[in-house]
Amino acid sequence: MEQIDFRIFLKTKWRRIIRGLSRGFLSGKKKLNIRKFTDANHQVFFGYYDITPFSHDEKFLLALHAPLENLPPKPESEAVAGYYDLSKENPSFSEIGKTTTWCWQQGCRFQWYSEKSDESVLYNRLVEGRYGCVVQNIKSKKIIKTYKKAVYAVSRDGKWGLSLNFSRLHRLRPGYGYVNLPDETDREPVPEKDGIWRIDMKTGWEDFLFSVAEIANFEPLGSMVGAEHYFNHILFNPEGSRFMFFHLWVKKGKRYNRLITCDINGKDRYALVNDGHVSHYTWKSNDELLAYSTHTDTGTNYHLYIDKTDIRRIIGKGILNWDGHPSFSPVDSMLLTDTYPDKYREQHLLIFKPDSYELIRLGSFYSPLRFKGEVRCDLHPRWSLSGGYICFDSAHEGRRNMYLVDVRDGI
Repeated sequence: MEQIDFRIFLKTKWRRIIRGLSRGFLSGKKKLNIRKFTDANHQVFFGYYDITPFSHDEKFLLALHAPLENLPPKPESEAVAGYYDLSKENPSFSEIGKTTTWCWQQGCRFQWYSEKSDESVLYNRLVEGRYGCVVQNIKSKKIIKTYKKAVYAVSRDGKWGLSLNFSRLHRLRPGYGYVNLPDETDREPVPEKDGIWRIDMKTGWEDFLFSVAEIANFEPLGSMVGAEHYFNHILFNPEGSRFMFFHLWVKKGKRYNRLITCDINGKDRYALVNDGHVSHYTWKSNDELLAYSTHTDTGTNYHLYIDKTDIRRIIGKGILNWDGHPSFSPVDSMLLTDTYPDKYREQHLLIFKPDSYELIRLGSFYSPLRFKGEVRCDLHPRWSLSGGYICFDSAHEGRRNMYLVDVRDGI
């Protein structure tokens, strides 16, 4: 267990800020210990915040070992998928496999195959020269299943997967897709044969749910005319009955987006955020979805939406004022999020308590200038399934490392 010095902040509902230095993390008057996972020859990170790296029993922590060079991946750039055994005091990295289909923001969509699986993992890699995915046992390293499409999202029960065009995503949003294969739709601003696919994770059967063109014609906006369209950010609700996705379009160098939900068959669509802008998101329940977004009547805030309705309310009004990567605790109403670098290049790790209207800044981490744009290192905080641990990435020590905070005794 390693303890590290960080600047600590505490902010209350009276907006009083207490600054100081502490050994480890601080919550009110309570110190919280932190574990660091690092490697002399690699950058260590996990990727996006919408997947947990923790196994169901919280014994294992998934991680990627990537090149030390902080450069956009090339087609031959290799990342190593593996895990740490948290039951050991000083765990070493156990390799599972390698992949060349990864990016700094979202990794290779590395995850446990289903919520209750502690031995089988899923990650994207090239399969027969195309983007694909494998399910692999972490102990025997045996590949159990192979899919001929790369997976973006998987339902919690492991039944369904969703896929999109990772080459188009990279071309239009570098840092989120893969560079290995050319985008065959690069001459199509609104492709009719490209979109979102559903994968039966048991059989591998693929269904084309809808095209980019179909969604561009769904409740269209004036800014969409003459733009280039694509998809990103797909996430199932907890029970896997519906999913959300971002429809994005670029016009004269300006990016626009909206958030749409639909059922598992790609039908019963609803434009939940169809004006202003939307950035980061998380499901709170099967029909409640939180997003940092802008509306003409309520401004830019974290808004909690009721799916398939126009009902929304602001979360943390006047106190939770920064865009970040949010997720709700699995066991209570606490909201974990972070910020982008402020004017001092500090990124803040935050917990908001709705019941007491308290915002706690667990720590602040300097982001070196060379970590920006496509190669930036966001904190991307993630809960364990019991809500007892928080894991995040940070480059404040000069390269990406993973950090784990023990919050089992409360915050």
